[in-house]
Amino acid sequence: MNLRPTQSSKFALVNSGLSLNFAKLALSQERIATGKRILRPSDDVIGTAKSLATRKQMSRIGNYRDAIESSRPYLESASSSLQDVSGILSEARALITQGMSGTLNDSDRRIISGQIEQLVDQLVDVANSQFGERYLFGGTLSNDPPFSFETVNGTCRVVYHGDDEVQRVQIGAGTEVGINVPGSDIFGLFEYAGAQLSGSTGATLGTSANQGTGYADLIFRHDATVGTPGAGIALANGGDDDTILQDHLLTVDATAGTVTLGNGTAVPIPQPGDADYADFVVETADGAEVHLDFTGWTGVDTGATLSGAGSVSLDGVNFTPLAFTETDLELVDSESGTVVHLDTTNVNRAGTELLGFQGGVNIFDALLGAASDLENSSSLGSADFLARMTDRLGELERNQENALSALGTLGARTERLNDSAERLGAMDVSLQGVLSQIEDADLATVALELSRAEQTLQLAQMTGSRLLQNSLLNFLR
Repeated sequence: MNLRPTQSSKFALVNSGLSLNFAKLALSQERIATGKRILRPSDDVIGTAKSLATRKQMSRIGNYRDAIESSRPYLESASSSLQDVSGILSEARALITQGMSGTLNDSDRRIISGQIEQLVDQLVDVANSQFGERYLFGGTLSNDPPFSFETVNGTCRVVYHGDDEVQRVQIGAGTEVGINVPGSDIFGLFEYAGAQLSGSTGATLGTSANQGTGYADLIFRHDATVGTPGAGIALANGGDDDTILQDHLLTVDATAGTVTLGNGTAVPIPQPGDADYADFVVETADGAEVHLDFTGWTGVDTGATLSGAGSVSLDGVNFTPLAFTETDLELVDSESGTVVHLDTTNVNRAGTELLGFQGGVNIFDALLGAASDLENSSSLGSADFLARMTDRLGELERNQENALSALGTLGARTERLNDSAERLGAMDVSLQGVLSQIEDADLATVALELSRAEQTLQLAQMTGSRLLQNSLLNFLR
């Protein structure tokens, strides 16, 4: 039996051939237009998987580079602020050193005190520096100012409201770098070295451990003078103005015309008509004073033991009576949490001892304390004044070293970010090359494929037109 192809089968064959060649031509044209070899997953399943993995890696690198670029200005701003801090502290150090000079008078020191207070204001402003809406030195609490002036136990202090945490950004797989230094590490890094007393009362530290930070004033108060000088001599104002504590021997030598208190220097007895005849001050070598009224003196020798009763306070409110036998007297300031233990056996005069926790004083307390000492230098003896200022200066220098160390830390982190950015940039370029090898088309090859597809399509069209001729003659064949 003679089987002849039907007209419909010819149409189907031609249509299939044309569709296939049109598809090849369209694919070649699309590759030429996009420059890509893989246009859809079906073009190369394995290549598509590699491409997706490479793009995912490039996306992560892009995120790391974005984090670095956004962090570098933050670090640079913090570094600039710390350079300002270093300059302020250097100026403050020079002023404190100048204020310790023995050639200055009280007025000169008060002027320096005011200058230091202005530097503290500047320092707080810098400590509250911002980058955009974020505070640089509050740790991870960057929405509110980290430092503020507050009154604590009647004393103006600068209080830190931030935390001790470091803000970090991810710059690689499992790799993070800090972009800040918390203010507590810059302006108040504590390196405890023990407590210390600066003063001339004779008090020393007890045997038990002390705790606290910054400074506190230990106030030794004279409450009463017990005893009678003798020979008609009286205590001026009932002894209320005296500063002696414990027993002191008062000696009046009528022959020599002198009066001596304890280990002090013998001084001439005042004469009737002298301005201080009714309120004459005699003192020990340590500065403990007794005020004497000579208006009733009978002119004869006398010797008497005068005893000063007193008490001590850590907070300026609650006073503890002194027996002068305590070797480990505990005083507690519940508001600040300070605890100190005292040996009072050698306390011999009223006054204020500066209790300082070495290595536990922030820069603001050191500067404000120095300003206060300079303002009130006239009420301090020269030895007490120099002891206090030396302590303040030591804490200032320690805190300045911490600020410089923080500046170095920020510089090292900036350098690390720069190195990481360079490394990630090189990785990104390398991955772009890998992605190009996977996805990009070889234009020369694609051009040949396009030309071949065009020729094949033309041949298919010509062949199809011959197959589909519908004349009666062709049908009869």
